[in-house]
Amino acid sequence: MEAQELKERIIIDEKIIDILEALGMHSIKDKGNYITCGMPDGNNPKSTVIYKDNLHVEAYTRNIKDAYGHSDIISLVSFVNNTYFTESIKWICDVCGYDYYGQEVPQSRLAAWVRNMWKVVKEGKCDDDEKLLPINEDILHYFGRYGNPLFYKEGISYETQWEFELGYDLYYHMITIPIRDELGFLVGVKGRLFKEVVEEWESKYFYIQPCAKSKVLYGLHKTKPYILEKKEVIVFEAEKSVMKAWSHGIRNTVAIGSHCLSDTQVQKLTHLGVDIVIAYDEGVEIDPKTGKVDKNFYRKEFDKFLPSQKVYCIYDKSKKILDKKESPIDDIDKWYRLYNEYKFKVRG
Repeated sequence: MEAQELKERIIIDEKIIDILEALGMHSIKDKGNYITCGMPDGNNPKSTVIYKDNLHVEAYTRNIKDAYGHSDIISLVSFVNNTYFTESIKWICDVCGYDYYGQEVPQSRLAAWVRNMWKVVKEGKCDDDEKLLPINEDILHYFGRYGNPLFYKEGISYETQWEFELGYDLYYHMITIPIRDELGFLVGVKGRLFKEVVEEWESKYFYIQPCAKSKVLYGLHKTKPYILEKKEVIVFEAEKSVMKAWSHGIRNTVAIGSHCLSDTQVQKLTHLGVDIVIAYDEGVEIDPKTGKVDKNFYRKEFDKFLPSQKVYCIYDKSKKILDKKESPIDDIDKWYRLYNEYKFKVRG
């Protein structure tokens, strides 16, 4: 469920007090247009004010603002429960009896009024129409859980293949890569054709079970503790890169499953509250017409983040390290050289 949709439902269903009670807030008083209460570990019974018409929160004794500067019911839950923002949304859904992956509530005049009041402007990004939905876990029993020599040869250990639940589809003759969201729910299955040499007419990758890939940071359900510990997230393109890095003990990574970031992925990265290192494959930033670096492409990627967000880029400036279309993590020796010598700060 999107944050905006959730807040609309909370307002319409009058669930604010239910959330505050479940959160452990004390001295909860309904004052008409707003609600006052105290923090679970505080003595001031009026330290926190929640406005009922927009869920804005004034926390006079704590800084509950999230990475975007929002101070609302979701950031309050994140602060008190010490949870990632999507974990906070899921927690609120559970408290209110909502389905986190459910369909949007039918629009009412009140919902339309709330949306108009917030003046929400959507930029028409490609991922906004995709809805992330869980799929039945039982499908993984069909694919099994198998290591494969093809990925092992590419640098992904059998232990890592088991950790990331790789399997095999006998019908399509494909390695199966389960796609989970940051909450650990299965949301898709990606297939990789099981052959080293792929013909031009063949699809090397395709989704055996469709997935709203632009709303997923692959691997985050496993790598988030390491990201928070390192205070840095390394962003790769391909899921295999996350597994290769994991095999070498580099576990503060995610993959976007594409060549560019979606709005949702940018939001999820920003909410981690850590430095971001973009590590795309060699060749993505090359203008095919001129053979030169397409600075506009990278600039567009970096401009998706907040001006204050620290963003770095792994870029083979020497043009002597990476081969064409090679991922920075494909060769671990190359990776350490790139990370130590060619990591450039581009924002923040």
